[in-house]
Amino acid sequence: MTFTNGGDLELTNTARQLDCSINKCGSVDYGNQAYLDGFELVQGCEYTYSFDICSDIERTVEYRLQLNGGDYHAYQGDYISISPEVLHFSVDFTMEEASDPAPRLVFNMGKMKDMSADPGDHHVFIDNIRLTVKNADNASLAGAGSLPAYLNVNTNQVGFRPDDTKTVFVKTENDGEDFFVCRTSDSSIIWQGKLSETADDPASRTKTARGDFSEVSEPGSYYIYTASGASYPFTIGEDVYNGLYKDVVSMLYRQRCGMALEGAFAGAYAHEACHTAPAVIYGTNTTKDVSGGWHDAGDYGRYVVPGAKTVADLFAAYEDYSLMSDDMGIPESGNGFPDLLDEAKYELDWMLKMQDEKTGGVYHKVTCSNFPAMDAAPEEETEELIISPISVTATGDFAAVMAKASVIYKDRDPEFAKTAYGAAVKAWDYIADKEDTIGFLNPDGVETGEYPDAVTADERYWATAELYLACLASAPGSENDDPAKYSSRLEELARQYDEEKAAQNSQAGSDNASPDNRLGWADIISYAWYDLAKSDTEFSSAAKTKLTDEADKMLEASQKDRYFMCLGTDYYWGSNMGIASDAELLYMAANISDDAKAAEYRSLASRALDYLLGANALGYSFITGYGTFFPKDIHHRPSLAAGKVMPGLLAGGADNRMEDPYAESVLSEAAPSMCYVDNSQSYSTNEIAIYWNSPFIYILSAEMK
Repeated sequence: MTFTNGGDLELTNTARQLDCSINKCGSVDYGNQAYLDGFELVQGCEYTYSFDICSDIERTVEYRLQLNGGDYHAYQGDYISISPEVLHFSVDFTMEEASDPAPRLVFNMGKMKDMSADPGDHHVFIDNIRLTVKNADNASLAGAGSLPAYLNVNTNQVGFRPDDTKTVFVKTENDGEDFFVCRTSDSSIIWQGKLSETADDPASRTKTARGDFSEVSEPGSYYIYTASGASYPFTIGEDVYNGLYKDVVSMLYRQRCGMALEGAFAGAYAHEACHTAPAVIYGTNTTKDVSGGWHDAGDYGRYVVPGAKTVADLFAAYEDYSLMSDDMGIPESGNGFPDLLDEAKYELDWMLKMQDEKTGGVYHKVTCSNFPAMDAAPEEETEELIISPISVTATGDFAAVMAKASVIYKDRDPEFAKTAYGAAVKAWDYIADKEDTIGFLNPDGVETGEYPDAVTADERYWATAELYLACLASAPGSENDDPAKYSSRLEELARQYDEEKAAQNSQAGSDNASPDNRLGWADIISYAWYDLAKSDTEFSSAAKTKLTDEADKMLEASQKDRYFMCLGTDYYWGSNMGIASDAELLYMAANISDDAKAAEYRSLASRALDYLLGANALGYSFITGYGTFFPKDIHHRPSLAAGKVMPGLLAGGADNRMEDPYAESVLSEAAPSMCYVDNSQSYSTNEIAIYWNSPFIYILSAEMK
């Protein structure tokens, strides 16, 4: 495998050797890197590492057996001089550090310190790579990548309001076990119940029983005891979610880019202004100010597509639950403006900078060419910023949230609302007739997050629907616009969406999108359906049916899962976002349904909150800093730079596709819903993202209202 950072490297098999064809070295020693994963290093073991290497020029290379994350430090490594004569290199070493189940074997062939200039085209040949155990007498018996012992008894670790439905889940072979609710302070039993019959849970490959203790309503701290074990403690109280809510919202402030974060608001995650230099538009010498916005996830890139989903979730929470709080602990708190709208506007102001002034198209993202070191603080990423090309998905999402913003802000900030509407129209004009079935792909030399999406009619549909509704709402700037310009396009765009989705689903192994018609960043049409369903228009009834049909599918799927989830046995990258977004859609369906059906939807939606806070087969509260057993080694650069995990982050969750080397090393035998590891190297299970927090903000808003 290869990694490049300013270099140009291609690997081939020539005469049964690894032929590293180097066209340019770049500017750093790791500008060209050949690497191998899929082995382990055990503490206390003595190893012999050897290989044969030569080059058609004289040069220096670096070999490393290294940590694949964090600061990427070498367990063993050195710089060596090579030439056309084959060098047989061998070294003995002892693994002194803790066992690593997923290290990386590396050859760095970028620009070394002894190079005065790039040597140009050349080859490095590597053969007979061997790593063998020389002596295992002192090997650590713990082995590498040990997983924690998971509890058998799990419930929401943060807790419940007095009148909430309260459920405990117990992994047991026995039917009808007794369970006891005990006071934490003295272990006294305050309530006793019986568990349900046990049943198979395919996702966790366990037999699981349920116990209802909704009768317990007295405020206090409790735990549950059974013959199969005890749960982590939890609290019952009216204000049990208040601190949690503030932290999951404040997470967005702590992800802000382009401004200094103040210690009074950001605490240990305060930093100087970052990423303020003008960025280069890819393929040109033109620079542009695109400072601001939110860092997307565990890296410092800023991406329009997930940013739009995040804003859409905040807008929906604000509209549906009249969230006027102005005391969330951000600099704008106390300005008389709802903090959710202050936070959303910070991202929207950045998104406006991402629009091309001439065409109306919107650039997909701004990042450096590659990710920085895992322990780099935001202001320490100082490499050149690159604006990646315009995409239909970014432009469509931009148009949708800007149109929505023109309605949301029209009374509170009419000038901004007018700007947003004009930008939305300009973006819509750019994509109105652009059918794109390929989607955005990273340009050469840019290795950061791609957010590919080959189905783009849903973004165009969403943009069109929101502009139509903004016209009807007399948004500032819409005075001379005709709603029919947009409504006349909706039926055709819906047909295009169905065709594109069918084509994607016919491709075996296609993983460009999250599950159909949910609220993911790729399949985003349900946001349009929801706003149309709430409208008094000719599209309302059909949109309501579309949305409630999805909710009904979730009701059916949840009956096959002992934890009431809707994923079956397919736990994908960001499954916790999927769980939160499914709950968001269920609440949306409840908001447009009659009382009986609404109660069913809300009941299932509340199960997602319990799951994410500990009522799952792993027993993790997936929100950092909340509960007893929560992620502490999250894939999040600001947390690693600060040396402590930021509170209020929703971890990605189980991913049975095991899409990173660390997860593949330690989870190969795990059941689908158990494919999670709390390690910063596992970006496919343990990263965070703004658009994972945002649906959680929505469902917590719904619960608290």
